[in-house]
Amino acid sequence: MPATALAHFSAWDYGYNAVAELTPMAKRLIKTYYGKFPDKSYFAGCSNGGRHTMVAASRYAKQYDGFFASSPGFNLPQAAVAQLWGAQQYATISEYVDKRPDISTSFSAEDQALVSNAILAVCDEYDGVVDGMVSDPMACQGMFNIDRDVPTCEVPGEEGCLTYGQKSVLARIHAGAMNSYGDPIYTNFLWDPGIISGNWRFWEFTASRSLDPGAVGLIFSVPPDPNCIFGGLDWILNWNGTGFDVDRDAPKIYATDDTYTESSMSFMTPPDLLMKQLYAKGGKLIVSHGTSDAVFSAADTVSWYEELSAHYKHHTKDFVRLFLIPGMAHCSGGPSCDRFYLFNALVDWVERGIEPDSVVATVNPDNPEVPSDWKDPDRTRPLCAYPAVPVYKGGDIEDASSFACE
Repeated sequence: MPATALAHFSAWDYGYNAVAELTPMAKRLIKTYYGKFPDKSYFAGCSNGGRHTMVAASRYAKQYDGFFASSPGFNLPQAAVAQLWGAQQYATISEYVDKRPDISTSFSAEDQALVSNAILAVCDEYDGVVDGMVSDPMACQGMFNIDRDVPTCEVPGEEGCLTYGQKSVLARIHAGAMNSYGDPIYTNFLWDPGIISGNWRFWEFTASRSLDPGAVGLIFSVPPDPNCIFGGLDWILNWNGTGFDVDRDAPKIYATDDTYTESSMSFMTPPDLLMKQLYAKGGKLIVSHGTSDAVFSAADTVSWYEELSAHYKHHTKDFVRLFLIPGMAHCSGGPSCDRFYLFNALVDWVERGIEPDSVVATVNPDNPEVPSDWKDPDRTRPLCAYPAVPVYKGGDIEDASSFACE
């Protein structure tokens, strides 16, 4: 079999077919060992695993009873292209090292902290208490304005302010990637105090130039680009005209040809985001997403849920729940209560009929990004099923019982 054809089959497996192949094998193995097939079956994962979970809930709902998708990159090819576009934006305000822009110099850790604190100053108290968290992230999007709420400086490197260029770039990043005609490539990102996270920095300045060039150029584009390599900053910046051009190359994630007969947006994404098969079966799906995720936008997940709700109306909560995790970075970390047991809630929903309207989240003691000024390392907070948010009702601000989901 030609190498190109092998690559095509590998893409199918990466996208969705591995679930179709491995699920029956796993169930037969269970039957061989225990003498019977499993009573209930669950699928769970985060990041690309969250994407796999969403794909499985769409394509293979009959094979499972419950699905837990965390930080799901269900539009992963779009997000990967957006990462390349983002690196190009950062390069416009970066310092040069060895005659190449070092995109990590576009924003320092202090700059991140400045923006984080500005968001908190505007949005923190909206839930009724100042506690270093933004519990209503969607409301915050209409309240925070980077031009107004972050001081401006004329000279790069001044403390306590951002230059006009920095503000412009960060505003573009949060508005979402687009081509030179203004057509959107990927969704917007939420303004969130979790921008202070090292994880945000990793995805913006490291993964965007080390992982995404290979993903876009070699896996998601039709045809693949022979000039692309993992870690290829020159290719991202289109030096010498042989690299990534957003107008020319972004559409390639939707393209097919005689060899690659299925586009990456076809084999990577759920074919039915309305989850009609899951709804008909009576299965359950819980989705969670950190509001400061820098690679797979929580706004994309919210848009999906809104579309689902517009279709199913009040029946949406019969089979799907969405939980936003304030301050959490990609899958974990950030200034957040990022330890929670939504999988347990899924099992209780499937097997005991207990609807997961809220769960209690706690501080992860292994998370180094928990703010030092939080009064209690054992802080707990309710996670509320979207669109409800935690509202302070009085009492100990460190205790989840002092908040109600409204």
